[in-house]
Amino acid sequence: MNASEQKNESNNNININKTNKINENITEIKNITLKNQAIKIQSAFRDFKKRVNTTTNNQTLSRYTNDFNFTETGTTKMEFLGKRDSHGLKQGFGIQKMREGSRIKGIFLDDRLNSWGIFEYRDGDIYRGEFDNNRICGYGEYSHENGAIYYGYWIDDMQFGIGYEIWGDTSQYSGEYNNGRKEGIGTFLWQNKNIYMGEWKDNKIEGFGIFKYYDGRQYSGEWKNNQKNGYGEFICVEGKKYVGFYKNDKKNGFGIYYWPYNHFFIGFWKEGKQNGVGKYIKDNIVRYGIWKDGKRQKWFDNEDEFINFFEPKDEKYIFAFQCDKYKLIKFMELNENDEESENDTNNNDDESVKESKKYKNEQSGEEEEEEY
Repeated sequence: MNASEQKNESNNNININKTNKINENITEIKNITLKNQAIKIQSAFRDFKKRVNTTTNNQTLSRYTNDFNFTETGTTKMEFLGKRDSHGLKQGFGIQKMREGSRIKGIFLDDRLNSWGIFEYRDGDIYRGEFDNNRICGYGEYSHENGAIYYGYWIDDMQFGIGYEIWGDTSQYSGEYNNGRKEGIGTFLWQNKNIYMGEWKDNKIEGFGIFKYYDGRQYSGEWKNNQKNGYGEFICVEGKKYVGFYKNDKKNGFGIYYWPYNHFFIGFWKEGKQNGVGKYIKDNIVRYGIWKDGKRQKWFDNEDEFINFFEPKDEKYIFAFQCDKYKLIKFMELNENDEESENDTNNNDDESVKESKKYKNEQSGEEEEEEY
C-alpha cells in the first residue's frame, strides 16, 4: 500500500468514527420525548404544591392571610403589612407594596423575601412560587397578562432547567432553559399541530432535530438559526424523499431526491433548485445531464463526458454517482462534516421559523417539489 492509499484509508477511518459519533448523538436526542419531560414537570409541580401548602410552623397561607386580615383596601396606604423584629427587619409573612405599583405577598427572612411568595407586577403579570434572597429561585408559575403561562424552574429571576410554557393560542414548549431562553433539548407544538423535537440554542432551533408537519411531512437533520442547515432528510407526501444538504432552509450542495418505484435524481442544488451536474434514473434507465436554476440545460452522451463537467470542489462526489443508492447514503454521511463548513452562514433570509414573542416561535417553511 502506497502513501496515498494509506492516507485515504486513514481519512476513511476518521470519517467513520465521526459518523458513528453523530449517529450516537442523534439516537440520544431521539430518545428524549415529550412524555419524559412531562413526568419531570409533573413531579416538580407536586413538590411545589407541597411547599405552598406547608410553612415553617405547619400553617397554611390562608391562616397567615387571616391573621393579618388581608384585603385589597388593607394595603392601599401601606408600604408593608406584616411583622418586623426588634431591628425593624421584616420577618414571616407579609405584604410589600412597591413604589412602581407592583406588590409582593410572601414569607420574609431578615428583611428579604425567602421561601414562597406571590409577585404581582404592575402590567398584570403574576409570579407564584419560590424565592431566595429577594430573587425568583426554585420552582414557580409565571402568568402573563396576555394569557401565556410558564411552569418550571428559575435561577436569579430567569428560567433555568426544565420548564413548560403554553400560549393563548395553545402553542406550547416543553424542555430545557438556560438564562431565560430555550436551550438544550425541547419540544415545541404549534397551534397548527406542527411539532419540533430536538436541540435549541439561545431561544432558536439549532443542532439536530426532527420537525413533523401537520400534513405528514417530516424533516430530520441539522438546524442553525431556526433554519435547515447542514445534512438532513426530508420525507414528502406520496413517498417522495430528499436526502442531502441544506443552506438557509433550502436544498444546497449535494443531495438525492427519491420518487417511489426506483425513480430518483442524484446531483447538486443551489438555493433550492438543481444547479450543476446530475444523474437521473427512471424505470432503470440512467441519464446524465447538467442543470441551471432548476432547468435542465442538456443531456450528456455518456458518463465520461458527464464527469468532465465536474467542478474541482465537487470531484469528491464522483464516487457517489457510481454506486447504488444504499452505498450512496453511507457515502453522504461520511462527507457530512466536509459539507457543513461550506454551508455555514448567518444569513436570515427566508427563515422557516420566526420568533414572534419573547418565548414563542412560528413555523412557516414549505418543502418544494422538484421538476425535471
